[in-house]
Amino acid sequence: MRLLATAFVMLAVFGLPLVPSAEAKPKRTEASVPAAQQEPGTLLSYDRIALPRNYRAKAWRILYVTRNYRMAPILSTGLVVLPDKAARIPMERTFVAWAHPTTGIARQCAPSLRDTPIKSIGGLNDLVAAGVVVAATDYPGLGTAGPIGYLVGKGQAYATIDSVRAAKQIPGVGGGRDFALWGYSQGGHAALFAAGLAESYAPELSLKGVAAIAPPTDLATLLRANLDSVPGRILASFTLSSWSVKYRAPLNPLVDARAEALVGEVSRSCVDDLGGKLDALAAQKGLKQGFLKQDPEQVAPWEELMAANSLFSLNSRVPALIIQGASDDIVKPEVTTQFVRASCRTGARIEYVTLPGKGHGGAMEAGYRRAAGWLAGRLAGEPARSNCR
Repeated sequence: MRLLATAFVMLAVFGLPLVPSAEAKPKRTEASVPAAQQEPGTLLSYDRIALPRNYRAKAWRILYVTRNYRMAPILSTGLVVLPDKAARIPMERTFVAWAHPTTGIARQCAPSLRDTPIKSIGGLNDLVAAGVVVAATDYPGLGTAGPIGYLVGKGQAYATIDSVRAAKQIPGVGGGRDFALWGYSQGGHAALFAAGLAESYAPELSLKGVAAIAPPTDLATLLRANLDSVPGRILASFTLSSWSVKYRAPLNPLVDARAEALVGEVSRSCVDDLGGKLDALAAQKGLKQGFLKQDPEQVAPWEELMAANSLFSLNSRVPALIIQGASDDIVKPEVTTQFVRASCRTGARIEYVTLPGKGHGGAMEAGYRRAAGWLAGRLAGEPARSNCR
């Protein structure tokens, strides 16, 4: 019972819906087209999925080509939702690229593999009502051959941008140049990275704004601050396990053999369903609060990786909305505030909203409608306000 109670606490902390673990079953076979022969954003397959009757929209699961952090071809899966209210002329349609929060780092943790995959898209009802086409990446390594680059800024940014390119190729979808970026937690990290890369990576598209709720920015500071908490140890395990494979960075300078095995065990679980949360909770119990032997910022190559995947200011001049819960125990408010202040000093245009009494999940619950309305406003050409001082 204690473990079950802790799992429900984690549901609130991670801000994710309670979904039966039976939904985490793969439903797709991958296309055999070599990614190396395709341009980034090339759509390889699309499968129509049924939506609840109250949705006036069409949706597809997609498989497409993107790039990893080294610009090498890689495959990603995702979702596309086309509202019935979208502009009748395809070239007038606009897009929001959604980047999802942490689900896990195992292949089966892809949101698009769920029986009700659209539940994972923040503010979808409001975006559909506004007539905006939504493209939602899974990130490479979730739903496709891995490894996932968990909190690897460039790789997840490219996949987010390329989901828009792929969506435009579905027959009957089409679309114009204008798009916006939107993410929560891990997805906020991806969206902010994508904002800084969009102009050079996809010059044929026109980025109109980026919205992020509780985005992790200074990864080293957040890792140290969270290591003594249960969610912090799980998220640290995801990061260490993913980066050790993605970057071929050895774990033994940071953890002993027993802790390394536990990190691997934690990383096999998906944390967007109850069964996976219970498995992750059980696995992390063996990790001591200070299970790292050394600070990653003091060990090569980990110090370089932490810096390369952190955001210390917004590298974009597009309007930004950043929403932060003032009681967030995972993405610390002071870290986000420091990021916003540094961004404002560089000339960024940011509307920064703090939500008193809201934690990590509570910020999403309280802020997604505001974010969806803000995104629709940017795509409609409305002026954006900034409270930078």
